[in-house]
Amino acid sequence: MTDRRDPADARLRDLLGAWRQEIDEVPVPPLVDPVRAVDVVIEAKRRSRVHAPPDGARTRPRDQGLRDAQNDIH
Repeated sequence: MTDRRDPADARLRDLLGAWRQEIDEVPVPPLVDPVRAVDVVIEAKRRSRVHAPPDGARTRPRDQGLRDAQNDIH
């Protein structure tokens, strides 16, 4: 068990508290540009095929996703 009156323990708490405050004060830049991310997803959807669900259920025509993507572009 740690003695809370230990000066080394108090210094360590102060050091870690100051470190956390320093980290919290610095803003973190965005890792991904949201506009570019949307463009990439739209392009990926446009190029990919829509696959039937693994259970074989047909909820829409097989190539409906491709037709929708092509209509979005034109």
